[in-house]
Amino acid sequence: MAITKRGIIVLAAAGTALGLALVGTGVVGVVATSQANADAAAVEAFDEAKAEVQAAADARDASIAALVTTRQSAATARVAAIALLTAADPALLADAATRDALQASNETMSKTAELVVAADGAVTLPAPPAASRIPAIDPPVGREALLDAVPGVLELAEPLEREADEIDDRTAEIAAALKALDTAAAAVVASAHAKGAATPAPELADQATKDAYAAAVAALEKPKKNADRAALVAAYRDAWAAAVASNEAAVRAQDPASIEPTYINGILVVNKTYALPSWYGDGLTAETQAAFDAMQAEAASLGLDLYISSGFRSYWSQESIYNRYVSQDGQEAADRYSARPGHSEHQSGLTFDLNSIDESFAYTPEGEWVRDNAHRFGFVIRYPPGKEAITGYIWEPWHLRYLGVSVATDLYSSGLSLEEYLGITSQYGP
Repeated sequence: MAITKRGIIVLAAAGTALGLALVGTGVVGVVATSQANADAAAVEAFDEAKAEVQAAADARDASIAALVTTRQSAATARVAAIALLTAADPALLADAATRDALQASNETMSKTAELVVAADGAVTLPAPPAASRIPAIDPPVGREALLDAVPGVLELAEPLEREADEIDDRTAEIAAALKALDTAAAAVVASAHAKGAATPAPELADQATKDAYAAAVAALEKPKKNADRAALVAAYRDAWAAAVASNEAAVRAQDPASIEPTYINGILVVNKTYALPSWYGDGLTAETQAAFDAMQAEAASLGLDLYISSGFRSYWSQESIYNRYVSQDGQEAADRYSARPGHSEHQSGLTFDLNSIDESFAYTPEGEWVRDNAHRFGFVIRYPPGKEAITGYIWEPWHLRYLGVSVATDLYSSGLSLEEYLGITSQYGP
């Protein structure tokens, strides 16, 4: 039976007072006084034991309050992280891996905080531990009974103290995950600034859009402590898009006879053979976005998490991405997995990449579900396995193209690539 140091001291004091009174005095008054002192010491020991139990309960309740507050911070941080992920276009980051790291950090933090995330993205907190409850501790009658009861009273504090320590440990883990998430979010902003600072506005954009782009990039350099990072990155993304649109309008005005989009059997075709003009496209089409939203919602109802990791890309964004891959791996290798500017389906507004841009996506529950169900929403996996010689690209299980439910279902059932389905080639010219 555990007894605190303070309890032992009080008990010893009570016994000593009684012993001194009884040894060698023989005086009744002294004995009576000593007995009274011993009685008082026993009452004090019992009361202090009760106070220690109450203190342990109060400390546990304070730990619960701290846990709830930290989880509330976690819920707020998750919402902010999702907003930043949505705003951060990988093509506009110096290192797209920072966005992936933010996604991973956000999920880790959410799991650590045990956040409950609904299919629509709404976040709620788990129920906190129940408030501390201690039984009524009534003092027994008599000095010996009081002293005998003290160790048992003190034992009531032990589970409370242990639970408070466990709750504090959980709170500390969440706080550490929040700090890691904050670091990951800051890295995305820094990556956006690095990319923007190294990428001048398109040459033919008007001065107003160039100035707005420069201001948006500058705002990313040293954001204030409580700045809305998602808003800063979105402003940078939108400023770049405006500059690109201004430049493309100028290009189109200079060369109105430039190439036009190619349609075969009513289907817009973009591959190595057929290119889009530089001015084409301004985002995912409304129909494509609506179809993705419906697919994402059904997947979420099954516990699957689908998200767009890369959507629309302008001619100029694709040019930057392609040139980076060429400098990294050489043109021959880059042409197997990246399109030259004007030849990217991402510019069509009908295409996006899902989740992880890696073949391993195909073997995840999300990848397997997409493979078997995307056609029901009008999408096909544009570059299927074993078709590189026909499509011009390696297998990309994450790359979806919107064709409409009818065509997508026909294509899915046939097992053909789009090139085979339409009887066309996908080869760069000399």
